[in-house]
Amino acid sequence: MDDIQSWWEVPSIAHFCSLFRVAFNLLDFDIEELEEALLTDGTEDSGSSLLQELIVRLLCGCLGNNGISTFNYQMFLRRLFRQKCREYGKENPFNSDIDFQFLPLRTKVEILHALCDFRLDAEDVLDVLKNLDSDSLRVHPLGYDENRSAYWYFYGTRLYREDYPKALKRKKKKAREKKHGRKPRSESESSEPEMGCGEWQVVCYTESDWERLAIKMEDSQSKEERALHTVLADDFLPEIPRLFEEKERLQRKRLLEMQPRRQSSRLEKLKQIKEVEKKAQVKDEISKKDDSDKKEKERIERDARRAREHRAKLRSRSHTNSECSSSSQMDGTTKPRAR
Repeated sequence: MDDIQSWWEVPSIAHFCSLFRVAFNLLDFDIEELEEALLTDGTEDSGSSLLQELIVRLLCGCLGNNGISTFNYQMFLRRLFRQKCREYGKENPFNSDIDFQFLPLRTKVEILHALCDFRLDAEDVLDVLKNLDSDSLRVHPLGYDENRSAYWYFYGTRLYREDYPKALKRKKKKAREKKHGRKPRSESESSEPEMGCGEWQVVCYTESDWERLAIKMEDSQSKEERALHTVLADDFLPEIPRLFEEKERLQRKRLLEMQPRRQSSRLEKLKQIKEVEKKAQVKDEISKKDDSDKKEKERIERDARRAREHRAKLRSRSHTNSECSSSSQMDGTTKPRAR
């Protein structure tokens, strides 16, 4: 779980689907649900069809084909990535006929994120998004701390922090200043980071996490951290309790909705197990009957062989006796009688 929470693409995918849910007819889910679906995909514990349904909807939009379903999406997914990877000169994650659910977890996340990008390349995008303000589609950090780590909020109840290694900061800063013909600034001066370049982690899971972070920033000597505190205190802390209540309500609702499906899935698995056991039992009974029939056949053949051998012995004995009798008679006719 720690690894997947350090991948910026996961909240980015969830935010994309939340932002364009109505425009692109996508699914309604939160970041935690996406993580769970990714972690359980392709395992026996997978009780969610979230990934399959999400891929199908993204593919339908990318290809303008409403005939794509959970039964045939693998073919369309491989075909799209073959085309796009050739177009952009990227390595194709589907370098074999392996299905999506059997790919490494990291590769699945990269494919989903790429699908979101491909969806924005579709022909209908300009028409569908013409009434949306382009600035409202961009995500900016809420603020920074004294280490120049960026704090990102997408939606829901989580807050992410992106830490930038010092070497990366220096490299990016010097490259940008050289490109614009400016004299490189000192290391202490700040530079605007780009999302996805640093190391990510979740810093706020619970209401208490949000409150503790706001208090920490309020007492800071850093001007940037005090500015971040103002954003947290004014825009988020008043809404956080309501967001958590709404999250719990939706989780209860989804659990209730999933119960019949999970029960049905368990019943289906039990049914399959019973069918397998029944087939095995029938096969065992047939095998036992075959063994019994074979033994009976062998017994009959053995008895018949013994009977034949017995009859042969009787015939042999009778033939021997007959020969002895004939010999006796012959001896009696040739032998002279006593006077």
